[in-house]
Amino acid sequence: MRTERQILAESKAAHNHPVYSTMAFVMGCGVQGEGRASHVVDEHGNRFLAMFDQYGNQSFGYSHERVVAALREQLDTGRLNSTKIMFEREQIRLTERLARLTGNRLPFAYLANSGGETIDNALKLARAATGRPGFVTAVDCFHGKTFGALSASGRAEHAALFSPFLDGFRQVPFGDLPALEAALDADTAAVLLEPVQAEGGVIVPPPQYLREVRRLCTQAGALLILDEMQTAFGRCGTFFAFERFGITPDLVCIGKAFGGGMLPISAVIGTEEVWKALREQPSTFGSSLGGNPLSCRVGLEAVEIASEPAFLADVERKALIIDERLEALAVRFPGLVREHRGLGMMHGLEFHDEALAGAALGLLLEARVTSTYSLYNPKVLRIQPPLVISMEDLDFGLDALENVLVALSAHRSKAGNASAAEEELTQAPIVRVLRLDASADEVLERLRDRPRLLDPFALLPQDEAAPGPDPGFAGTLGHDLVVWTDRVGQLPDGVALSAEPCWLWRRLERTVSVRRADDGGCAVTVHVDWDTGSGAYEDMVGGRIAYFVAQRLAELAAHLESALFEPSAAHRG
Repeated sequence: MRTERQILAESKAAHNHPVYSTMAFVMGCGVQGEGRASHVVDEHGNRFLAMFDQYGNQSFGYSHERVVAALREQLDTGRLNSTKIMFEREQIRLTERLARLTGNRLPFAYLANSGGETIDNALKLARAATGRPGFVTAVDCFHGKTFGALSASGRAEHAALFSPFLDGFRQVPFGDLPALEAALDADTAAVLLEPVQAEGGVIVPPPQYLREVRRLCTQAGALLILDEMQTAFGRCGTFFAFERFGITPDLVCIGKAFGGGMLPISAVIGTEEVWKALREQPSTFGSSLGGNPLSCRVGLEAVEIASEPAFLADVERKALIIDERLEALAVRFPGLVREHRGLGMMHGLEFHDEALAGAALGLLLEARVTSTYSLYNPKVLRIQPPLVISMEDLDFGLDALENVLVALSAHRSKAGNASAAEEELTQAPIVRVLRLDASADEVLERLRDRPRLLDPFALLPQDEAAPGPDPGFAGTLGHDLVVWTDRVGQLPDGVALSAEPCWLWRRLERTVSVRRADDGGCAVTVHVDWDTGSGAYEDMVGGRIAYFVAQRLAELAAHLESALFEPSAAHRG
């Protein structure tokens, strides 16, 4: 009875990442199939439009024809593996091209595989070039997940697991020039910043901030390192975001889109002065597969695509549409959206809480549009589509987002007041009270015969009769079948349903109790409580579940009232 989707989710939970497996399943993510341009299909052939480019990896969309052609061309040459001792055309031509891209202001590049690896290389270069030990980074930055990169990010939740971090890092608020100036001293090797803080919530720096950071670094004898993993390759309207701000860093780190969404490749690009360390100690840097011919050929094609004037002009046109549409939505739905922020084709809508963002993500997936949240600010819904998205698809995606906000706003209005709706979208349990003209005895009899009549997770509640444990309980979380072991218990005044702890539920409980009313009718209380074990993301996942439960209970209550009992004056309380 298990679907392929559930089988894969259970395996991922058992052998890879339990929380991400649960999150993806609850949100409604399917099994990935073929991808083309801005669309990817699931196991049923449904097409999903990407309104997020997978953290910059899919900036050129899925299976870009020029990237695929470059791959095939390189495969046909037979030059796939790196000897590490012979001259490799692809690597040399790629580093030449990167130098020309910066007007030879940053003439050197060192190639690696991942963003975190390249950030570590930049930190090493900065210490070697300056002879200083310290670094200044920004609060809520994200620079990768190697030990050096995590040390730079300095987050408390990571420190709790991995401390002690590497020494020498201090943090200041992003955008706070006085704090940065105070942090710079004779021990500072470099300031490491993202031009736009992606995982912090799409935080755009104040005007002139990066210009002043450049000045302060030069004044203090410290290097400026920019992490452009998500902002390069045209994301902000220029090939590098630093071009938009009118500065040149000493080191810039690129990756993600560099591999065309298919192969791992990253690079730190720097000045001749910084590169002296490699002349003096050439063996201090290395990457076994970094800069191999196949990755470099794809990287060269990615550079060519993203540096074409027509491509960048198209990004600017679409960036304007995104900015105008999202700003209008933020103004129209202030009860849902706290703020809209963005630059180029990199935007975020910050909701008032994580649960609203989770509900929005789930509804977008129902509309066959994909997006995600900011890693360190789950209240922020990311709008960062592939740069190659068509105008028609962009309008479709933004329309879908608008419809989601309309649905969420209507959902809150049905609750009668904003505070009640906020509560039901931010936390379990959800409680509903139905007032029925039918007698308590009649309702109890029906519940004991069909205990899932008011179970929001039951696929066919009117047909479900399950005394004791049901190892084959077929439930639903919105659009698909899901199976878990469930227990049905009889209460003096109703029924109790509970899932056995599993990959999907740490705890799931549903109780229905019936109380006699003075007018001869009865009051039926439905109580739904859960814990998916998603840790820091429980509220966001819970928002998706809460929206589903609330909608489903409304349907079941209406069915119960009209079809089963046909009350003359039933109402919901």
